[in-house]
Amino acid sequence: MRLFRRFQLIIAHLSATRPGAWFVRTCVQPLDRLVLQLTGGRMGIVSFVYPTLTLITTGARSGAQRRTPLLFLPDGNRIVLVASNFGRNRHPDWYYNMRANPQVQVNIYGHTFTCWAREATGIEYLELWERAVRYYPGFVAYARRAGRTIPIMVLDINTPT
Repeated sequence: MRLFRRFQLIIAHLSATRPGAWFVRTCVQPLDRLVLQLTGGRMGIVSFVYPTLTLITTGARSGAQRRTPLLFLPDGNRIVLVASNFGRNRHPDWYYNMRANPQVQVNIYGHTFTCWAREATGIEYLELWERAVRYYPGFVAYARRAGRTIPIMVLDINTPT
């Protein structure tokens, strides 16, 4: 297990660099999206290294259904998503979609759940950021490069609060 964690950390550090983030965003993510679609969400490329889900949102302006593969942190009956956008200076589109339409779906390893999204704030944000950084250290480099506070979205699998 220690060897696998070391491998995860190497991948996190490589993908946190500008060239690494570009490679993941333009090459790995589209291929991952295809593999997830072909396997019904049961398997993806990134999921061999980090848990991955397919986030299904409703477009904030278009109203169209959008599917995005993302790393996630499981947290009991909650799912934690970090809106890092690979260190770009603007939030990812899925973040804006979630803010406009908080009822979302996630497909995790072939199982689809309806969730309610909300943005973490205050102490909860700080605690989740600390957990996220321990889990995927690349978030620190993304935050530094982005020059913005990276939002954390919490998805409740139960009912909306």
